[in-house]
Amino acid sequence: MCSSDLVAAIGLLLLGSAWTARRWRPGLLLVVWGIGWSVITIELIIPHFNPGHVYSYWGEGGVVGGNNQGWSALPGQLVHGYAGKLETLLQLLLPVAFLALRSPVGLVAIPNLVLRFINTNSNYWGPWYHYNAPLMPILFIAAIDALRRFREAGAGAAAEGVETPRHRRLVAGAIRYAPVAMAAIAVVLAFRFPLNQLWNPRQYTTTPVIQAEKTAIGRVPAGTTVEASTAVAATLAARDDTFLLDTPGDPAPRYIVFDDNANPWAPKQANAARYIRRLHPKAAYQQIYRANGVYVFRRSGAATS
Repeated sequence: MCSSDLVAAIGLLLLGSAWTARRWRPGLLLVVWGIGWSVITIELIIPHFNPGHVYSYWGEGGVVGGNNQGWSALPGQLVHGYAGKLETLLQLLLPVAFLALRSPVGLVAIPNLVLRFINTNSNYWGPWYHYNAPLMPILFIAAIDALRRFREAGAGAAAEGVETPRHRRLVAGAIRYAPVAMAAIAVVLAFRFPLNQLWNPRQYTTTPVIQAEKTAIGRVPAGTTVEASTAVAATLAARDDTFLLDTPGDPAPRYIVFDDNANPWAPKQANAARYIRRLHPKAAYQQIYRANGVYVFRRSGAATS
């Protein structure tokens, strides 16, 4: 599913390409639709479900989010951490053999990238999470459009009698070998990302830590509230009201489950109880399970936090 900024960007592209042909209505509709849903989501839907009835991510916008540096600081914010951002651009363009640069369709990706790169949260800058997923269909369409443009340019040059043998070979080579290059690059890149674990036998081994996580999940009943680390949160969320571990402002849950192995910010074993007290100082918790760095705490008193 495209995010609303991509929908609006697609509308702008349609407006730019179809205004003179009097086919501007679909583009205008997408612009209004994308921007409108962004406003509704940010100002109404998300604040409605937020305990404080606010949109918490405004603070991550840096100068756009309202700090006192002013808009003149925006270029610096955009290029801050440029090494990781350049790597993201490279990872986006490599799978399409940079062909997306030849098509105006590739411009649709720019608003999404700009919004990510001006964010002060560095998790949005790199290529390691899911934030590139909405962009890749756009870039593959741009690559296909680029090949079409190569073909049409070659046919037009031939019709006008200005095509040279060298130009003909370049166009034919781009059309013939670009898809092969894209497939080869995709295979190579697959070994840089989690997909490479498909060939790792250890991926299919139930380690003592995994067994401890399964046991910990079993200690939490269905239909309760639980605060959990990322290693176990997804499973618990299927049946419980689940909060992500150590998120400021969350209420004190009935249970807390965390995996010391998967959270570098979590405590060492000797400090587990102290860590729980820091999370929710106004609630009392009792440890009911511990094995291989996996803990389960159950609230033993009334929560006032």
